[in-house]
Amino acid sequence: MSNATSDEHTGGMGVRGRTWPGSDYSPPWFLRSGHIQTVITGFYRPIATLPTPIVHQIPIGSDGHMLVHENCPKDSTSDTAILLLHGLGSSHSGTYMTNIAQTVLQLGGRVFRVDLPGAGRSFETTRLPPHGACYDQIRMCLNHLSDQLQIRKWRIAGVSLGANILLKLLGESEKDPHRFPLHCTVERAMAVAPPIDLAECCKNIERGMNRLYSSYFIKALKRQARERGNRWESWREVLKSADYSSIRKFDETVTSKLAGFANAEDYYRAGSSQDVLDRIKVPTLLLVDTHDPIVPIQLFENRRYSPSIQVITTNFGGHVGYLQKSRNHSSHRKGAWQRWADYWIAETLMDEKPW
Repeated sequence: MSNATSDEHTGGMGVRGRTWPGSDYSPPWFLRSGHIQTVITGFYRPIATLPTPIVHQIPIGSDGHMLVHENCPKDSTSDTAILLLHGLGSSHSGTYMTNIAQTVLQLGGRVFRVDLPGAGRSFETTRLPPHGACYDQIRMCLNHLSDQLQIRKWRIAGVSLGANILLKLLGESEKDPHRFPLHCTVERAMAVAPPIDLAECCKNIERGMNRLYSSYFIKALKRQARERGNRWESWREVLKSADYSSIRKFDETVTSKLAGFANAEDYYRAGSSQDVLDRIKVPTLLLVDTHDPIVPIQLFENRRYSPSIQVITTNFGGHVGYLQKSRNHSSHRKGAWQRWADYWIAETLMDEKPW
């Protein structure tokens, strides 16, 4: 029996209920550790080879532009597309982004990979920093692509920070559709390992062994900050007083200032999706792992979810690790190593069966 289960509603932890069809994640015994699976993601990075994408520059108001990378099957006439949102420190060219996109293309789907504002090459076209409260910029992106390319239906997946942004977008669009109008229909959404409480996740990553991940992210943020400081005067000014001792300190002294928030607390409050989970009307899957050392499973306990949300829990997947031996995926020979979630996300998004 699979160890992935779903709970269709309630304020419970989301562990009860039936097994989700196709959720056959089961790692070998020596990889049954959330820490091991999470660390592996830093070393095992099989980037999928994709055709050269069409790059769209999306205007995001007075903040410049963000970049979106499109791959489309030849002669496709579908008015439905997939949008992928990455996490902190990643971009459109990350491992899971390319693997998901490759499988979507193999299944005949049109796929768009976002560089969040300030992430990937988007740092060249906007002064904004990568941050978890940029849901309105993603709304602008959806509306622009829908209007320009006549795409009326979207299926969206977000991973880690991108998953939180997705949930926040869906919730705020329901709360205030006049302020946050969408020019399209979001048919379904998938949020993988979403840090729905940004403040608590920052505290969690500074505890015990988790400091290993904090150190990794801080190094990436420091490298990104240096690169952006070479590009933008506003970054150079803020970086004069940057504090790299923790992610929260970095957000206090850099991210919040550049993103227009008073401080880290203000940013975390504005960006966290935990308070909108009961408003979401789009059919949505939350994929969370009981052994995720970065986004603790306790965040999903005793929550009130809307009837449109189903919570899928796995064991020993870590934070978007999910390494196991292939058993039945058509693009992998049996017994080859694969990152289970990368393919399950794509196949579930593309499945025409109702959620």
